[in-house]
Amino acid sequence: MKDEIIMNEEQKVILSIEYFNKKYNLNLTKTANQFTMWDCQSDKLIIELKFRNDYYTNKYIQIDKFLSLIMAAEYHKKTPYYCVKDSKGYHFYNLEQQKTTLLNSNIITKKVSYQTDFNKKDKINKYFYILKPTQQTQLNERGTTIL
Repeated sequence: MKDEIIMNEEQKVILSIEYFNKKYNLNLTKTANQFTMWDCQSDKLIIELKFRNDYYTNKYIQIDKFLSLIMAAEYHKKTPYYCVKDSKGYHFYNLEQQKTTLLNSNIITKKVSYQTDFNKKDKINKYFYILKPTQQTQLNERGTTIL
């Protein structure tokens, strides 16, 4: 049996940034701290990363996260991306391109922990939009999207 290395969130972010910079030449840097609205950025992009152990066809983005990223990107004149890393790889979503579709889509309500602590029994309603595989964006080496 192969020993698996357990990484914390920050280590996963750093490895992802290194991978994106090498593969796509994005010149991404990690944001200053864990309380920043997104995980990494360049002069053109802001990217929020989510790490999941399992693959699911559809991805979820919390509505307040979506709106915050859209507004921050507009203010900073950058393109907002949401990226989910799971067992099948990285899945990018250009939130600016998906803005109208998501704002007009159904809201999904889920009863979940207030924070990412799955042992807590106190659950609250959180509200999500669904991101489908057809909404994914592919990046090229210039950090621009290929539709």
